[in-house]
Amino acid sequence: MDVQNSNIESLIVGGIEMAINDNVEIVSQSNEELYGAVGKILEIKEDDFGMDFRILTREGLELWIDSQDVVAY
Repeated sequence: MDVQNSNIESLIVGGIEMAINDNVEIVSQSNEELYGAVGKILEIKEDDFGMDFRILTREGLELWIDSQDVVAY
């Protein structure tokens, strides 16, 4: 898989289509400070481990997160 591929505009996660500009809630258990944060999808990319979202949270934090660690908001 091409880790530089950022041309993906939408992705189906858990049976729900998510796209750039959609709002999501972070449900990752690996970081208590991020759990429950709400943000907007800025970019979707595919890497060797699956799909990742670049998210901008309402608090202004920008991060990459595995697509399985968010739900539609």
